[in-house]
Amino acid sequence: MAYINERMGGGALAGPVMAVESVLVISAEKGQKALVQLLKASQPGLQISLAASGADGRRILLAQDFDCVLINAPLPDENGQELASLAAGQNSGGVLLLIKSAHLHLLQPRLEQQGIIVLAKPLNRSLLEEAVALVRIMNRRLRRLREENQRQQQKLIELRQVSRAKCLLIANCGYSEEQAHASIEKTAMNRRSSKMQIAEEIIKKYS
Repeated sequence: MAYINERMGGGALAGPVMAVESVLVISAEKGQKALVQLLKASQPGLQISLAASGADGRRILLAQDFDCVLINAPLPDENGQELASLAAGQNSGGVLLLIKSAHLHLLQPRLEQQGIIVLAKPLNRSLLEEAVALVRIMNRRLRRLREENQRQQQKLIELRQVSRAKCLLIANCGYSEEQAHASIEKTAMNRRSSKMQIAEEIIKKYS
């Protein structure tokens, strides 16, 4: 079976819970067991999804987002490098690519420019723990950036709507810019609503 979900058991973790909770492991079936065991030992409680080929991995990535994508190259149907690039561009979490140590110096600089963490095989537990910790830090930083971006976008939308509402009050009620601004603020305060809500009502009324 190419795609399965495993909910890892385990007791409470000492210290703060890691931000990495879901991992997609893309690996030939013969390498999946060892990787799952390493992940279990590294962090109990992970939700791990498995894909046995690049094609299966692509299909899963189109349908779901993961905190971390772990690719064990080469795969039965491809070398895994293009898949890692796809995952880095499409998935919001971190991407780990496992390759033979002989190829590390050739591929690492180019792949790391794309935000892909490249690890040499054979992989040990301590190296995987360090990589997962790095993904956790990256995820937290990206999450903060996305939240700040969303706040800024919402603020910009509100400014545009309020500006549009003020223009409509100026055109339809003979207000000055200052009077229109004061009217929106006063109405929002009296009704305990946001300026955005009041602006949308004005736009709906006069548009």
